Amino acid sequence: MILPRFKCPAMWPTALFILLLVAAAVGFAFSRMPQNTITLQIRTAHAGQTLPDGFSVYQSLNERGIRIKSITPLQDGLIVQLDSQEQRLLAERALQDILPMGFSIKLCEPPKSPLWIQKFGGDQLKIG
Repeated sequence: MILPRFKCPAMWPTALFILLLVAAAVGFAFSRMPQNTITLQIRTAHAGQTLPDGFSVYQSLNERGIRIKSITPLQDGLIVQLDSQEQRLLAERALQDILPMGFSIKLCEPPKSPLWIQKFGGDQLKIG
């Protein structure tokens, strides 16, 4: 197999730059695609109420056949990551039955921009 040759050797850096630029654009486009969220957040609805133990939540969901990737405490709530959309729907219904009144069960939306981009951006300057 004979590879095509550029007539001018100076074309290689330009072609490589264009290829890298296209790859970066495709990567950026994929990072901005909407994601199906499969994460739930459990919070207390009233001040003074204590969160359930993550292990007891895991056991209760596992008994109902719901596969869980992880349960993580975060600030004033628990983050429950699940395997699929179907598992998320089942877990949402099960948690409403398992937990007593006074707990909020919501979808946990991913941040709008990745953390490393937020760190680079820092605080915006307020001028004027």
